[in-house]
Amino acid sequence: MHQSTETHRTLKELSPAELAASRVRLDAHFRGRQVDEALLHRAWQTAYRVASMLYEDFGATRVAVFGSLAEREWFSSRSDIDIAVWGISDSAYLKAAYDVYYFSSEFKVDLVDFDRCKGRFRERIQSQIIGIEKGEIYHMDRRPLIQRIFDERAKIGNTVQKINARLQKIVTAPPEYREETEIAIAKNLADCYQGIENIFKRIALDVDVDMPQGERWHKQLLEQMAAPKAERPPVISKKTFARLQELLEFRFVYIYAEELDYKRTLENARLASEVFDSVSEELQRFIAWLENVELRRAQPTDGACCSDSFYRDKANQNHLASGYLG
Repeated sequence: MHQSTETHRTLKELSPAELAASRVRLDAHFRGRQVDEALLHRAWQTAYRVASMLYEDFGATRVAVFGSLAEREWFSSRSDIDIAVWGISDSAYLKAAYDVYYFSSEFKVDLVDFDRCKGRFRERIQSQIIGIEKGEIYHMDRRPLIQRIFDERAKIGNTVQKINARLQKIVTAPPEYREETEIAIAKNLADCYQGIENIFKRIALDVDVDMPQGERWHKQLLEQMAAPKAERPPVISKKTFARLQELLEFRFVYIYAEELDYKRTLENARLASEVFDSVSEELQRFIAWLENVELRRAQPTDGACCSDSFYRDKANQNHLASGYLG
């Protein structure tokens, strides 16, 4: 059997020329990788909200992003968000670092005090930083979210039509086919809630930047959609919340119970159209709110907040402010 004679060397063992060539290949690899635009948007939205907290709650004089988020092609789902801060007192820094670390349920966020950084690490931060000014707002393009709501809502509507058709069919179905039809209806009901929950998850991630975690996340997400947030009005009303809570409980029973409650299945199925109409109407109001926000913010027509031009503009701002860093 042929055995490879190639040996693996550490970075310290590479010559300067080999190290430079390796960096070029690695850079080409990342620049050729497709960027997850939605993930990038959420990461920047998180960074801006962290910056706002540092300015308002801890008296920061300057906040900036560095690391993989500052290099558009390098950021991935496994990346951290690295934040550099200036002007926070020693007594407040540990509390700020703690709040930043637990700020996001989706991203790991790390905070460093720039004035405490030394040597090459300090130089790396200086070469990468993208500043976030006090009061600066991140304008996130909401059109992908709006389209996602439209698409998911259409799928739910098709499933509700299947439920209604099977409710008519079950009236005249022979006894030997009735159970099969009821099981199909139960699955349709579970799929309906899954579709609604998919919409709520996107809103939680893209607007709230706060996705519940843990065993109770399904119920907590539903509660979150019924509550007003600093970023938005309630997505659903209390009445719709109560109806969806019943559907969530039914979905839980459908997934985990050994036997299906056919009476409860048909009761929920007969209300499916009414629940869907309520959810659809309230989602339409939420979409109108999103569109109104976009108009007030005068969002650029290309919606490319994380585009190459966004990074170039930020890099130019950093160059102008480079004298401040020392």
